[in-house]
Amino acid sequence: MRKYKGLIVTGIVCVVILFGIGGCTYWWLNSTASGVRTVKNFQSETSNGIEREIRVYNADGKQIMYEKGKFDVSHKNRSIQYVDQHNRKHNIYFGDNTSVVVNELK
Repeated sequence: MRKYKGLIVTGIVCVVILFGIGGCTYWWLNSTASGVRTVKNFQSETSNGIEREIRVYNADGKQIMYEKGKFDVSHKNRSIQYVDQHNRKHNIYFGDNTSVVVNELK
């Protein structure tokens, strides 16, 4: 019986630790900005993007480009890259006088 008592205590401790880790992970994914970003990135990666719109404005604030669709967007060295629903890659290069706005649509 003594053997089983140690085994039962070890099992209970392991279950408590697993529930603690699970609870902390759940809280982090749903209650922190970095956790929500992680979830969004995972959703975007596993479902070929998220429904978004891209707007490009010139220095005067006039919209010069608009694109709406389901895509994943990456930003690097003054450019934005995305692949649209037709599996075509797009690159938007911008300078000091342009603004690019990417909004997630619900």
